[in-house]
Amino acid sequence: MTAEVAVLNSVGVALAADSAVTVGLEAGKIYTSADKLFQFSSYAPVGVMVYGNASLLGVPWETIIKSYRIHLGGRTFPFLEDYAQDFIRFLRNSKQFFPAKSQRGEFHAVVRGYFTFVRERFEQLIREEYDKGNRLTESQASQIFANLVTEELESTRKWPPLEGLPLQFTDRIRTAYVRDINSVAQKVFQKLPMSRITRGRLVDTMVEVVTHERLLQREQHAGVVVAGFGDKEHFPQLSEHVLLGILGGHPLHCRGAEASIAGQEAVVIPFAQREMVMTFMDGIDPDLRENIERSTGELFKALAKVIVDEVRKKYAAYGAKLEKSIMVGLDKVLKELYDNWSEVRRKGYDDPVMEMVASLPKDELGIMAESLVSLTKFKRRISKQHETVGGPIDVAVITKGDGFVWMKRKHYFAAEMNPRYIARVTKWSD
Repeated sequence: MTAEVAVLNSVGVALAADSAVTVGLEAGKIYTSADKLFQFSSYAPVGVMVYGNASLLGVPWETIIKSYRIHLGGRTFPFLEDYAQDFIRFLRNSKQFFPAKSQRGEFHAVVRGYFTFVRERFEQLIREEYDKGNRLTESQASQIFANLVTEELESTRKWPPLEGLPLQFTDRIRTAYVRDINSVAQKVFQKLPMSRITRGRLVDTMVEVVTHERLLQREQHAGVVVAGFGDKEHFPQLSEHVLLGILGGHPLHCRGAEASIAGQEAVVIPFAQREMVMTFMDGIDPDLRENIERSTGELFKALAKVIVDEVRKKYAAYGAKLEKSIMVGLDKVLKELYDNWSEVRRKGYDDPVMEMVASLPKDELGIMAESLVSLTKFKRRISKQHETVGGPIDVAVITKGDGFVWMKRKHYFAAEMNPRYIARVTKWSD
């Protein structure tokens, strides 16, 4: 996991990232020397942070980003988003990084994970029927599975489609990978009875999953946060894209956070592990806030039920009518209460902080970004949770005039022992 923060005002943008990386999902081995913050261009004032999966189809992000920087060369773009889109095109054309074999292997992992989820849901439904005392025939079990697959297909299609996929991409994926899908289905579902129609819908569902944002529910994805200035932009911008894989030669991605500064404005955006930054900004832990709102709603509704039940004892018809009107009114009252709490948090905590951030000089932007990452790092260190945020914190500040400037940067080597490296980097910079 990761903790990263971007702090923007009219002066520039500060980026800060920790160095912890978890190797092996089961072993959970944590190292604290990963690079997650990079200079995106050797010439333009643009930086990039990555979080989530440490690689894309097994290729480390450091290799991909530094190769893109060489590919970009001296080219610059009028707007920051142009850099993000050019990077997506670079991924699309990087067959040397993402050969068809790697794409197929990753697709198999996605299909296996999703079909395992479907099988577990089916088994849960069967257990529920047995708990009710129902003894199902093979035909009835087959119908339950068919209904589940239809439900999955319909719900997946309601998710927004992924960005930038060409026309007929869904049909192409179905044609190219139908045998792969059926092969994995055979291994996961084994002798589970299903009709030809259900098997076809299972294929359709899988194709829809990998072309819609439902794929975000899979843990293996990465965020790419590009920040800085385009040639025509005088205030900093930020654009986040979530990369979910490469399939059929096309990056599977969708947009995340966006920020655009104009005048005396400021933005603080946390990425990955966000709870400590949100606690600092809002004055309350987000999980605690959610629990308070939920329990408050449950309390009000429980009280309303007690009142309605007492009325029903004497006036049954009126009690039913009263219950309906109370519940409608209660939803409105709760919404107003939650909105009021949000307003208090905004005026008492968020707004005062943002007013100060809007006037911070560039060095203080970097200090703030680093401090916010340190909060999460400290919380992980003194809690019973795994230290998934840790190690040195890299910090960079990007301004229109000075470009990309490192404030803090770790090295895995001693600079004095590597004069050739320093000379080589200096030559590139010149």
